[in-house]
Amino acid sequence: MNKLTLIPNPGYYRTRFTGSLVTLLLCLSACGSGSSSDSLISPNTASVANESVAADNNGTNNTNTSTEFENEIEAQVQSQTEIDNEDISDINIEANAVIETEAGNNSETSTETETVTNANNQTTSATIGEVRTIQINNVILTSLPDAIALPDSEKVELGRLLFWDPILSGDLDVACATCHLPEFGYGDGRERSVGVGGIGAGPARSVGHTGVVPRNAPTVLNTAWNGINQLGLFNSERAPMFWDNRTQSLALQALEPLRSQQEMRGDSFTIEEIEVEVISRLNANSDYQARFQSAYSADEITLSLLGTALADFQTTLIANNAPFDRWMRGDTNAMTADQVQGMEAFVEVGCAKCHSGPMFSDYALHVLGVAEATGLDTPDTGDGNFAFRTPTLRQLAFTAPYFHGGQDSTLKDVIDFYDNPENSENPNVPNDELDDDFLNMPTINGQLAERIEQFLNALNDDQFDRSKPESVPSGLPVGGLIE
Repeated sequence: MNKLTLIPNPGYYRTRFTGSLVTLLLCLSACGSGSSSDSLISPNTASVANESVAADNNGTNNTNTSTEFENEIEAQVQSQTEIDNEDISDINIEANAVIETEAGNNSETSTETETVTNANNQTTSATIGEVRTIQINNVILTSLPDAIALPDSEKVELGRLLFWDPILSGDLDVACATCHLPEFGYGDGRERSVGVGGIGAGPARSVGHTGVVPRNAPTVLNTAWNGINQLGLFNSERAPMFWDNRTQSLALQALEPLRSQQEMRGDSFTIEEIEVEVISRLNANSDYQARFQSAYSADEITLSLLGTALADFQTTLIANNAPFDRWMRGDTNAMTADQVQGMEAFVEVGCAKCHSGPMFSDYALHVLGVAEATGLDTPDTGDGNFAFRTPTLRQLAFTAPYFHGGQDSTLKDVIDFYDNPENSENPNVPNDELDDDFLNMPTINGQLAERIEQFLNALNDDQFDRSKPESVPSGLPVGGLIE
């Protein structure tokens, strides 16, 4: 029997598992005070964990790793508190919802370690992160977690080598890193990417015989948190990927470029053939064989294991210490006065309706009527209805140009696009099909636009991993033909 209880202001989110009883403390209270209803409220602390891992104030854990149970809990959170990615403003900010749910016969773990044990007695390590929240006009903004569960170093290093090794491409000339380079914030700095047949890196890369990829390469930084919501809840196995949300989880996403004719596959193999070919190459490489055996106890490398290894590396590519995050954690000097004012403006004009949660994305698909990218033979219909996912606003200083086809090269251009829009810029999208929230955006210009841009700059963290292996097990050029 589920029940919703309101309790006064404990000051943090906490997910706690005790026996068969699960208590989710969802702190949504305002801990500060101000002279008016739109005054800034002091950030609140919140513990957050992936895969149903929870931390108490003293850092000890009680855990449960049942995916079905995790889905049930998330559903209860959303139904009982009426929270979803599109309607955070309905939350009662003055109280904290406590949902108590019977958990059934799910296994528990020791409260003294950071070890997760599931029903099959398998264990994995878990690192608990903490988020901070702030209320502005009944809208909640949330920092990124200050930590994430990391795979062990062997798995990470193996994934890094695979990420940079063109052995995964049909013509042995393109690596994952070809279009996701550290110097471009793990994008490529192009409007649309060039994969197979191209030579060079980033904007200087020449176009090969397969042409230009239809879409802009999104950054892989922080994709381990894709799908995270305002409360810090997320499920890595259901994390939405790509501009059209067509794939879920980093592991499945990592395999898709291998199948793309323009990105990595080339003309020599069908989709079915390239999968067999790549796995055959890896199993024939003694270095990779030994690394997979050591990291995953695998006698044979499989396609699924390849995706897992790539995902384990990409999980480490995080940038969670931007000025906004530091300010939310208590460093009052981390953001400038203009950036704080820009944060208020960001909420007031409605940006946070879609750009919500720690990643500043609701991960939903929206029809905005963005102009078609230049040079396309056929229109890019996104999900089939010209809807594209809300992109993250983090790391924008490193990942221009913007939108799904790289249509805008500066943040000013992007903000101008949202300035009191009246008509679709895409001839294939009628005005009456545009999202209502988009059409209702107010005038955003002058000092207001400048302050919002200042706030967007507070979402950049330049202290992310830029390391590149000196060589890869295949002996091929590191990163493909990027020199």
